[in-house]
Amino acid sequence: ISLSAAAKIIRKGSKDWSAVDWAKLEEDWEEGDEPEELAREDEFLKAEMERKKAELEAAGPPDVRRLSRMDPHEARQAVANAQASGQGGPTMMFVDLKPEAGQSGVNQEEGRTWFEDDLKWISTQWMDLLKTAGFDVTLYNIEGDRLLASIQKGWLGDDIRNFFLTRPEVSMVTWNGVETNSLDYVEL
Repeated sequence: ISLSAAAKIIRKGSKDWSAVDWAKLEEDWEEGDEPEELAREDEFLKAEMERKKAELEAAGPPDVRRLSRMDPHEARQAVANAQASGQGGPTMMFVDLKPEAGQSGVNQEEGRTWFEDDLKWISTQWMDLLKTAGFDVTLYNIEGDRLLASIQKGWLGDDIRNFFLTRPEVSMVTWNGVETNSLDYVEL
């Protein structure tokens, strides 16, 4: 009998919960916390973007002497990357897949060469690999053989582009208007 009496005491009705002062309760929880502990994730991201933008602005434009020693395609990519990275915010890139690389064979329906299940599988695998490496990337299927990569921290785009170019399923990556064929990519 004492157990059921205790259950009645602990159980609150909807009227009891509406009487709770939620603002006061939140204040009590925050009491004694440091400002860093109270910051939200979006505030951390915004501060990181502003800090990175300031660093890139302080660094200035790419070194012209270094650019003159590069082949024209690499120099164009370096300038485009510097411009995009200088924004310090999100960026996106397009990833073109090799038509013959789909797991289920070649799909000839509707002008697509990759099956939807294969695209979901490869997108999930790549997002997991990138997340494990600390990159926040979301992939979207925008065409039959093309993915859109949305990158929250644009200054990491160069590393993410390099990741895609090392995948055997990728034929080309387009970032900042510069197309890089996976066959032309040399991993350093």
